[in-house]
Amino acid sequence: MRRTHLLVLIALFSIVLISHASAQIIFYADFEVSGSKAIPDASVNDPANWVSENEGTIWAETTEFPDGSGALHQTAEGCGISGNTPLPGVDNFSDGIIQAVFSWQDDDGVGFQFRRVGDNRGYLVGLGYNETPQIIIGSLADGCCPSGQCLDQCTCENGGNELVGVDHGLGGDLSQDNSVAYFARVEVTGSLIQVWYMPLEDVPGLFVASDELGDPIAEYDGADDLGPGTVGIWHESWGNGRVDSVLVTGPGGTTDVDPHGKVSTTWGDVKDSY
Repeated sequence: MRRTHLLVLIALFSIVLISHASAQIIFYADFEVSGSKAIPDASVNDPANWVSENEGTIWAETTEFPDGSGALHQTAEGCGISGNTPLPGVDNFSDGIIQAVFSWQDDDGVGFQFRRVGDNRGYLVGLGYNETPQIIIGSLADGCCPSGQCLDQCTCENGGNELVGVDHGLGGDLSQDNSVAYFARVEVTGSLIQVWYMPLEDVPGLFVASDELGDPIAEYDGADDLGPGTVGIWHESWGNGRVDSVLVTGPGGTTDVDPHGKVSTTWGDVKDSY
């Protein structure tokens, strides 16, 4: 009888754990040398595996952001080197969370492409900074935005081709010395795209549920289900920017995430929390 009760308790406990695991990690890059936390393996931390569609984009590993921890560093500048860099191995994304931590040494923007199937099918979320104080949601089908062009050149910045363009709420005259880390999350659920964008120090945790981040700053409800596609880091002339803790969730991952069990409020905590 005791053994039966124990088995029932174990089963119930397992159900509780499963119910709290809101997503599965399919990709995580922290750019640390050991690669022990990387998913699916340490190869995602190697800058050589981050191959941009625009040869002018130059990714290099750095240890300068902002506490000496590893990050990926984009060293080129100019609209001509703008474009998308597919995340290595992520080619089956439809719904889930895409997030990363960024810092700036420039006034231009960075962001994500996702659900991308070819050059003209997929979506873009652009995170503006000083030059473009907006979050922009656009569709590749509307021309947002070909490799080698900034958003204003493809009329996806106050030009009418973007689906959504809203003030990012960060204010103006933002730091351009890589001293301030910013957190960005895109959550895709069916036709709904939601975006959060804030200083990392204001984030209650890297793995918190999205409703714990407050209301999304930008959202668009009308996205097409294009079928599983790639995810990438997109940028426009994002000279000397840094990116770290790139995370993607979705079906088929190897690690369940309990968003209430991973609390991180500083950069160091983010690096240690997973």
